Amino acid sequence: MALSNSMLKVWAVRTAAACSFGALLFGVASAQSLKELRVRDAEEAALDREVAYTQSVCGSSIDASIDWRSAANWPDDVSLTLSCDGALGALEAFCRTGDGKSRAQKITRFVCAGDGAGASLRGGTLRYGATPGGNGFVDTKALIDSAL
Repeated sequence: MALSNSMLKVWAVRTAAACSFGALLFGVASAQSLKELRVRDAEEAALDREVAYTQSVCGSSIDASIDWRSAANWPDDVSLTLSCDGALGALEAFCRTGDGKSRAQKITRFVCAGDGAGASLRGGTLRYGATPGGNGFVDTKALIDSAL
């Protein structure tokens, strides 16, 4: 069966598009080293464990993520998750107070960032921009106490 010119053109365009997409995926995948991928996996697993504990203390469901773009210059030898843990500890301390547990239900998302911006609360998202060696407990607790 012979292919018409129009069928050949369609095939050529689809093949070129598929090759371009494959090259793009390969470029993105190879941009990160295996070591970087392992570090990210370990940090995300650690954050999941920390947030699971916070959820158990607060009796709520909290989605958590790491803002990796903000952590582009984060030092290799410092755990980003541990630097954000004080912010989660502040939320846990708030949940242990009087009506704190019920008021904390407003927080449904936690973002750990590496930009040094400190604590912020927008809508249901608590974001903590960590600094290497910091923990954010005091600042985050003050924010939560005043905002909730």
